[in-house]
Amino acid sequence: MGCTVLLYHRVHPRFGVHPRLFEEHLKVVTRVFRPLSFDEFLFGRWPFSSLLVTFDDGFYDFYRYAFPLLKRYGVPSVLFVPPGRVYGSDEVRDLSSDSEVSTVEAYRRSFKEGDNSAFLSWGELRRLTASGLVSVQSHGYSHRAALGGGKPFKPPGDWRVFSLSREVSPGTPLTSLLVEDLEEARRELKLSRELLESKLGTKVEAVAWPWGIYSEQLVKLARTLGYRACFTTERGWNRPGNLCRVKRLAVGDTKGPVWLLSRSLLYAL
Repeated sequence: MGCTVLLYHRVHPRFGVHPRLFEEHLKVVTRVFRPLSFDEFLFGRWPFSSLLVTFDDGFYDFYRYAFPLLKRYGVPSVLFVPPGRVYGSDEVRDLSSDSEVSTVEAYRRSFKEGDNSAFLSWGELRRLTASGLVSVQSHGYSHRAALGGGKPFKPPGDWRVFSLSREVSPGTPLTSLLVEDLEEARRELKLSRELLESKLGTKVEAVAWPWGIYSEQLVKLARTLGYRACFTTERGWNRPGNLCRVKRLAVGDTKGPVWLLSRSLLYAL
């Protein structure tokens, strides 16, 4: 059996997938598919029509908008977080109002001024993991493309200022990395895992490559460091026991439930 893996970034009324649309997606997911927990996915317990929901980057609006809906529908998810971008606080912010951290201004400021308040705090991440519905895994430490090494890359637009200055397209596998690049990648992967595990008290066994950029060397490196699964941004079929290059279906902000159903069924067979 196959497993469809969905990739979301943001659920927000102003940008990303609107919460109302996300709820429609969850209705499809719960009616047609068997949503998996991260452990079920990792250990290959995939019944017919299996589906895994993943989120990249760890923005606060996951806690504000996505998680309440995931909880309402009982859908587990995997949240890939770069701990270097975590809001360095144990604070759990009030969900009763749409605070400044969810605004476009806070989003932009987080990049330009190093203010991480647009991202989840350690307190919020602990609450999410304690729910039993969210597994927090690695997205590198700093969200650098190719984890700081490899060919130069500069994505278009200010909204991708996470990255270094690079010259390859997001999602492009790299052919090779220099020795010094691999050492930096090793530090990123090791620090990310150690920090997440120490702060959250949970086990980190998977990494999602920032910008989807990776190489065979990075896959091998991640495996030697104890990562059991590596998530890409490539579309395709997933099979149990082949978790070195997990394929994901990116869900954009205009993709409705019919699109989600047709694409997800294709990769679940």
